[in-house]
Amino acid sequence: MSDKAIVKEILSENRAIVLKLPEAREHKNCAKCGSCGASDRAIETIALNSLDAKPGDLVSIETDESKSIWLLFILIGSPIFLPLIFYLIGSALGLPDAGSGVMAAFGLFSAYKIIKFHNNKAANGPPITTITEIQRDENDVQQTENQLNT
Repeated sequence: MSDKAIVKEILSENRAIVLKLPEAREHKNCAKCGSCGASDRAIETIALNSLDAKPGDLVSIETDESKSIWLLFILIGSPIFLPLIFYLIGSALGLPDAGSGVMAAFGLFSAYKIIKFHNNKAANGPPITTITEIQRDENDVQQTENQLNT
């Protein structure tokens, strides 16, 4: 997925905080109610800055959708499915309800550990968002900064 953003801050030589601009989507039927998923404010994210973008630059960013979906599945799916799976395993083994409940609690604890592991891995690894192009046209930058200030 490709979006426009403004570089807010440089974290290191290859990482930058960028503000993803609100989507320029027409809201004919919903009067900007937000139900279509279009955000009306900038979203802050960390991006790989291999093009040496500077603060204030208007950039195009690309997000790795497969990694995003995988992380979303881990974040949302594991706390739901692991306790259920462990509870069903406990029931299939013939444990009483309390024993199956303990197994479900262990499944929830396992989900917490998995999420914590992937969070540390994501914090230390490369960002899933990459700056793909720097647009240095002054009119675009001024217009974009005006959008952010409103």
